[in-house]
Amino acid sequence: MPDWSLGFVAHAVHRRGGQERAAAEILSRLATQTSVTVIARECELSGVEWIRVGGPTRPSVLSTWSFAHAARTAERRAGCTITNSIGAAALDADVITAQFCHGAFTARYGGIRGGSAIGAAYQRLAQRWFVAQERQAYGSPRLRRVIAVSHGTARELQQWYGVPEGIISVVPNGVDHLVFRPAADAAAKRALRNRLGLPLDAFLALFVGGDWERKGVRDAIDAIGPAAGVHLVVLGRGDSAAMQAHAVRAGAAGRVHVIAPSTTPEAYYAACDMFLFPSRYEAFSLVTLEAAASGLPIVCHAINGTEELVTSGVNGWLVPFGADALRERVLTLRDDAKLREQMCRAAVESSRPYTWDRVAADYLAVLADAAGAAQDQAPPRGTL
Repeated sequence: MPDWSLGFVAHAVHRRGGQERAAAEILSRLATQTSVTVIARECELSGVEWIRVGGPTRPSVLSTWSFAHAARTAERRAGCTITNSIGAAALDADVITAQFCHGAFTARYGGIRGGSAIGAAYQRLAQRWFVAQERQAYGSPRLRRVIAVSHGTARELQQWYGVPEGIISVVPNGVDHLVFRPAADAAAKRALRNRLGLPLDAFLALFVGGDWERKGVRDAIDAIGPAAGVHLVVLGRGDSAAMQAHAVRAGAAGRVHVIAPSTTPEAYYAACDMFLFPSRYEAFSLVTLEAAASGLPIVCHAINGTEELVTSGVNGWLVPFGADALRERVLTLRDDAKLREQMCRAAVESSRPYTWDRVAADYLAVLADAAGAAQDQAPPRGTL
């Protein structure tokens, strides 16, 4: 075992959601290499020590402020060699993992995720707070290394927070290829559709995730509206009533299937024909990697992560914003079974480099470098 220990600060570590699941996959592997202490509200991971942080969970501004201050107290009590924080979950840290950049998201889209006028006003206020938190964390003299999950996110950290390029390492998210894989054959795909209560003869486009306004579920519904025979499976949590009402207006009534988050999302990937993901901002979405590993051609916008994973015309398409551009590629995939089959194979191949073992090894190398720097700069034992 290395002669250093890791304190990991995040609001939650579990195998649900996006960055929470990424943390769980990485830490489960790091824990076999070094001592890991998780400082979090939730932790569903064995093999690590967990220091539970309590406090309010709403509103988000109060929640993040109280968590960061409580986490600092817990971090000092843990006494680890280095601390790694997910974004600005900690007030400061030796290593920060960037799974989002609030500065970039706010500058481009105002930080607005939909909702009422009052909700939008609060979102603007909250985004200013989140940006200020990130600016403080990335500007800390304590910071030694930054792990960005995509090259696009790395550029954003330099642009919005002045993070030196020399301390940034790009380590992408990963995917479990034993879990996420194509259906064995057409019969298996039909059986999955039947078990999931989905149309056997329909062309199924899949969307996975929450935060539906930011991630473009309305655009996905608009894209399939005039597309006869195309159904949209929305796997995630959001305002289902609002989306079904939008489906009626878009001409997609009865063809939008909203399904609550599942403990076996791989079954939905394997049952569908393509992945429709019109998100306007991501750092590197796990669901695109899962879709590729499951053999789904991906239709999405050129944003962080997808611009590295998707090659237009090979394993999917990167399209301009707007429902018309999305619909054009949906219809191409619906009508060209041979192309769809080629893209399915290409999608699986494009996912091959993104294994959690490789991600964890690269992650460990960055942390070991930071730990070495921390130990070199530490005062001798017995001195002040």
